[in-house]
Amino acid sequence: MVGEKKAREIWFLCRRYTAQQALDMGMVNAVVPHGELDAEVARWCAEIMQMSPTAIAIAKRSFNADSDSIRGIGGLGMQALSLYYGTAESHEGVAAFLEKRKPNFRSKI
Repeated sequence: MVGEKKAREIWFLCRRYTAQQALDMGMVNAVVPHGELDAEVARWCAEIMQMSPTAIAIAKRSFNADSDSIRGIGGLGMQALSLYYGTAESHEGVAAFLEKRKPNFRSKI
């Protein structure tokens, strides 16, 4: 969704982004106040429901077919992440977070 360079920034830097930044990056379609979220969803659904069900089903399957490889890559990433949790670096990160200090990953290698 965001391009390879921005995706690498997101993955490597683990920053938090505001709703407006997510909108600017194309990660979300709209930003609305929390109290208006249900009404906005209802508006989107009502608009989609006016379209041809078959055309919507074809479009949905087309998008899903394109992203199936991404699902596999995501699964690989989750497996790697589960392996990471057992490392000294992971334990240092958790300890630093709990102790409210910057982690020292280099001394744990």
